[in-house]
Formats: sequence, structure tokens, C-alpha cells
Amino acid sequence: MTTWLAWGSFTAVAAATGTGVALWIACGLGFQLAVDSFVVTDTVLSLTLAACGVAVAWRRPRNPIGWLLLGGGAAHAGTVMALGFLALGLREGWSGTTLRVLVTLALATWPLGLRLFVPLALLLFPTGELPSPRWRPVAWGTAGIGGLFWLWSVTTPRPYALGGPPGYLHVLSWPPLEPFRPQTDLLGIFVPLLIDLAALVVRYRWGDEALRRQVLWLMLAVLCAVPWWPLGMRAEALQVLITAQPIAIAVAILCPQLLDIQWVVSRALLYLALSLGVLGVYTSVVLFLDHVLRETFHIGGAALVAVAVAIAFHPVRGALQHGIDRLLYGDRGDPVRALTRIGARLTAETGLDGLLLAVRDALRLPYAAFCLEGRPVAASGTPPPGCVRVPLPAPGTRRAELVVGTRPGQARLGAEDLRALRVLVVPLGVAVRATVLSEELQSSRERLVSAREEERRRLRRDLHDGLGPTLTGLAFTADAARNLVRSDPATAEELLTQLRGHASGAIDEIRRLVEGLRPPALDELGLVAALARQAERLSHREGGAPLAITVDAPGRLPRLPAAVEVAAYRIATEALTNAARHSRADHALVRLRIDSADEAADAEDALRIEVTDNGGPSARPWQPGVGMSTMAERAAELAGWCRCRPGPEGGEVSAVLPLRSGGTSAAPYGRGP
Repeated sequence: MTTWLAWGSFTAVAAATGTGVALWIACGLGFQLAVDSFVVTDTVLSLTLAACGVAVAWRRPRNPIGWLLLGGGAAHAGTVMALGFLALGLREGWSGTTLRVLVTLALATWPLGLRLFVPLALLLFPTGELPSPRWRPVAWGTAGIGGLFWLWSVTTPRPYALGGPPGYLHVLSWPPLEPFRPQTDLLGIFVPLLIDLAALVVRYRWGDEALRRQVLWLMLAVLCAVPWWPLGMRAEALQVLITAQPIAIAVAILCPQLLDIQWVVSRALLYLALSLGVLGVYTSVVLFLDHVLRETFHIGGAALVAVAVAIAFHPVRGALQHGIDRLLYGDRGDPVRALTRIGARLTAETGLDGLLLAVRDALRLPYAAFCLEGRPVAASGTPPPGCVRVPLPAPGTRRAELVVGTRPGQARLGAEDLRALRVLVVPLGVAVRATVLSEELQSSRERLVSAREEERRRLRRDLHDGLGPTLTGLAFTADAARNLVRSDPATAEELLTQLRGHASGAIDEIRRLVEGLRPPALDELGLVAALARQAERLSHREGGAPLAITVDAPGRLPRLPAAVEVAAYRIATEALTNAARHSRADHALVRLRIDSADEAADAEDALRIEVTDNGGPSARPWQPGVGMSTMAERAAELAGWCRCRPGPEGGEVSAVLPLRSGGTSAAPYGRGP
């Protein structure tokens, strides 16, 4: 329904405009008279507004801007058609009443378009809503100003150059203001336009990247009309220039990425400022200083302006271009300033999201993200079709990249953008490295807390379900034996025998729990001897297949931290258990070594554990199971690493446990050389 209504309205506007133009041509009236009578102006405005309006109303029927543009086109079409019939009536000698009705109709329709519908469309641009509810008085004020200037327009006593009587409403005119009618007519156009320009500035200031791009399209169109107003351009030409606004509205709403509008606006502002500056200097010198210069220095003002422009043009142009580019593109031309802004933002915002937002604000980018191993870990903004990946120098971190989106209308980033990013990637890499380490450290701490709570839960379950019933049974058995010791000594003796067996079971259960916390063999025998005892136990497989296990260790190990001893014992025991259960090996080797980072100082830094067997090579990598994950977790908790894989002769398990870690780390599981 809305499609039919939109295209029906456009057809009606085109038909009315065509009728008026055809009647004008049929009456034999010339082009200059059509210009002086505003027929050309209203024809251009009606067709432009209607074409842009039907495009927006067809594609965005819920946006009132399209319908307002169609209304403006209909208003100007009514004037064109009325003027066509007025020309026909003057030629055919119609009655004065009919001619006055046509003049009144022509005067009453066009102001609705140019002074009411178009200003309201600009005020609602581009979303179809006001910038905020506080702008409702501004909307009512715009409508009121449009109403006042509509009344001013319909009261003109001599409206059109082709002749004819005045309209019926000319009696409402105020004679003292008639000498200022041309200036007042221009005010009727530009006062609402300046109000709308203020609304656009507000939208640009607080809008996102997409909305800013749309606003720039309309600002470019406004620049086509506003600067020429003080230069004395005729009203007819100014009204034709206003047609750039509905065209910009349609493009901004329907296809805002048609061009790199930021670049176009920056160049337009630059050359407009230069032109107005040169014109202002020339006018000032010629009007006020020309006579003095000729009398004193015998040189004309025009020559002096030419010399001054030649000398100052390049530095002034550079300064203006720098300021305009900073407004539209941020600090891409000044990477140091961009770096300072990012640093200031980091003091107020934390995390990668705040860092990305600072990068976007500094360079006016629509999208920015950090990726690790090709996977985004933080993002800000909406990703555009085109993105650029910049590697980040983040030592010790997996492959890190800064992904930035190109500005709408740009196929790629410019040279200045790339130069600014090359300066920013170093501190960004450091920040990413620090943030990732902090997040991984927090994750490691959470895993430790979770492991501790799981261990406490296991102990509680074992004590409650295992040792608790055993001790309760001991108490009941002791009570029963005490009650029967005199009356039935034989039964009491039997109960005491059972009591002894239950006590032995409780002791075994306690030993099992204690060994689960920390193997007693470590305290009794030390790490090497405890591993040798465990190797002896595992050398006798189920089924009788022998497994010879050798423990190779230095003659004297330094005193190891308790956590390192337990982790090394558990990792080596788990590796030997896997070899005994899952391989065909008949020999396994456990090697312990102390790795020193500074051999000259003989500084003992880490304990290296290697467990190998001769079970034969395997073409397929091992699938991580519970045992392998547990070994990796134990090593990671101590800032070490553990790697499990098939080797050329059989299985290989390698682990490195720092001796001076002093706590947890965020090293990823299974990470090694």
C-alpha cells in the first residue's frame, strides 16, 4: 500500500509540474521570463524533491522524511501548475477573479515546501526522529517560523514578472516592511536552515560512525548554499542550490557508503575556507587600504593581495588541512597526540574494550578488535566489509593482531592511517600482553581455587563416607564388647577381634587419605627413592609382561619446594602408569635434571622430568585424556609446562617445573619449546 501511495504521489507531482511547464511553453513565454517568475526554480525543486522523496518513501516507508519530501515536491508542483494556468488565463483574457485565485494558489503552495516541509525533513534527518525530546520546542518553533514566512509570502502585492492581479491575501501585507521584502525572503529560507544545521551538529557530536557519515552528506549539501548567501547571489539561484539537500538526504539514507564522504567534506571545507579567506582579504584591502597604499607606497591593493596570497597560501592551506583532518579523521596525522590520548583513556578505562574504544576515538575508525591466533578476544564497533590486520609485537603472547575497519567509502586505509598505526602497535602490543597475562593469571587463580575446593570436597566425601562409618562401627563394637565382657566372654572376645580388624582398616583408610594429600614416601625417602619404589611396584604388570624401569637422577638433588616435589612425583608416576597400562614397552626411563638459566652463576632454576619408553613409534598423535590434562595442570600451576607425545622409539613425557616460581602463572597448558 505504501509503495502505491509513494509512486502515486510522485506521478501526481510529475503530472502537475509537466502540465504547468507545457502551458507555459504553449503560451510562447520565454525562458528568462520563466526564470524571473520562478517557474524554472519551482520546476527543479518539485521534480527533485518528489524524486528523492519517492526513493526514500519506497525503500524506507516508516521514515517520515520521504513523505515530507514528497509533500514539498507537491507544494512546488502546485505553484508551477498555477503559474501555467495563469499564463494561459492572461493570454485568453480570463476574468480577474479567476486570475486572482490562480495567483493566490501559486503564492500559497510553494512556501509549504521550501519553508515548512524541507526544514522539518532536515530537522528529523536521518532517523525520522528528533535528536531528543528536548528538541520538540525547536520543531514547533521551526513550524511556527514556516507559518510566519508562509503568511509573508502570500501577502506580496506584485508576485510574478509575467503580470496579473495581486492575490486575495495581499491586503494583509505590512507596508513598512515592503522595502525589505527580498532580504526577508532570504531570511525565511536560511533561518530554518541554520536551525537545522545546529541539529545536524548535535547529531554529529553524539552520533556513532554510521550516523556521522549520513550527517556529513547533508552538511556537504548545506555548504553548497549557506556560504553564497552573503555574496549577493539571486534568490532564484540560491533556491536551485537547495536542491542539493534532498539529493544528499536520499543518498545518506539509502546508500551512505557511495563515496568517502569524509574526504570530500574535508576538501570542500578546505577550499571553501581558502576561497572565503582570500575573498575577505581582497575585499578588506581594496575597500579600506587601496587608497592609502597607492598614496604611500605607490602600489595597488590588488597587487599586494596577490603577493600576500602567494606567500601565505601554502602554510595557511597546511594549517587548515591539518585542523579539518583532525576534525574528521582524528589524530592520524599526529601519532604522538593519538598515543597521548590513548594513554589518558587507559587511566580512566580498563580492559581491552576501553583500549579499543580509545583507538577508535583517536583515529575516527568504525571498528577495532584484538585477535589472538585469528580469534577475536575483544571488539569495539560494528565490523565493516573491509578490515585491515596489523600484527602486534606482544612477546610471549600467541600471534596477536589489531584488526581495524576501514571508514565507510574507503577501500583501504590511507598512508597516514598506516603510519599512525605503526606508531601505536608497540604500546598496544605491550598493553595486550599485560592484559592477556592478567586475564590468564586470574583464570589460573580461579582454577587453583576450584582445585582446592574440589580437593576439600573429596576429603569431606572420603571422611564422611569411608572413615566416618568405620569409626562409628568401632564405637558400637567397643560398646557391645564392654556389655558382654562379663556375661558372655567368648562373644566379647570375638567382638574385640573384629574391632582390631576394623581399626586396621581405619588406619589403612587414613594412610590412603594422607597419601592423596602428599605421598609419605617423599618425606621418608625423598623424590628419587620414592620414584624408585613406585617404579618397582609398576614393573610387575597384570598378565606377567615385565617392564624394567630405570630412574636416572643426579647424585644429590637440591632441596626442592614441596609443591615441586609433589608435582614431579605425580607427573612421573602418571607417565609410568600410562606406559605400564597402554604400551607394549619392556623398558622405561625416568630422567631428572636441574636446568640452570645462568650456567656461569650455576643458578638452579627448574627441575626437568623426562619419562620415555621403547613401546615403538606411533603415527597418530595422542588424544588428551584425564591423566594428560592432570599432568599439564599440575605443571601450569607452578608456571611450568608439560608435553606428552609419541616419540621415535615410544612414548615421551617432558615437563619443566620452575624452582623459584613463587606462586601461580598463566602459562597455557601443554606449552613447551
